[in-house]
Amino acid sequence: MLRINEEFLAVEDAMETVLQAFLELEIVEKYRETKTAFLNDRELQQDIQHFQELQENYETMAPYKNARAENLKLRRRLLAQKRKIDMNDRLIRYRQAEVEVQKVLAELSQKISAAVSPDIFVDTGLPLAPHKRPHEKGRGRNIRERGEEHAKKGR
Repeated sequence: MLRINEEFLAVEDAMETVLQAFLELEIVEKYRETKTAFLNDRELQQDIQHFQELQENYETMAPYKNARAENLKLRRRLLAQKRKIDMNDRLIRYRQAEVEVQKVLAELSQKISAAVSPDIFVDTGLPLAPHKRPHEKGRGRNIRERGEEHAKKGR
């Protein structure tokens, strides 16, 4: 059961302070600007909508892909439209800003988890960052039990 006491309220206040500081970062402002530019680019949004329509058409025809010659043409149009979208400067800047914000969030999460325990692993989701499989089931395989084992060995 969750106990609401002074320590809990202090943690809540600290979280609010960290959140406000994060939202005021220049990198977050840049992300918001690039997102707004991305969403307000009518031509890009129409290209994305056109791509989604092509993709839906291609997926409905996919079971018959070997039987129909027009599937190859549709696939080529789909890939050309995808490339056009992927090469859009606004989309590129938006994705780069997203990754930069994700890096800051990952670093923050890692620092918080390390302050609690070095056994806590944070999967940042970043492409070159380390990844771990989910914990295996069974006795002695979760973090708490592993931490207890380390504590017993250290005594």
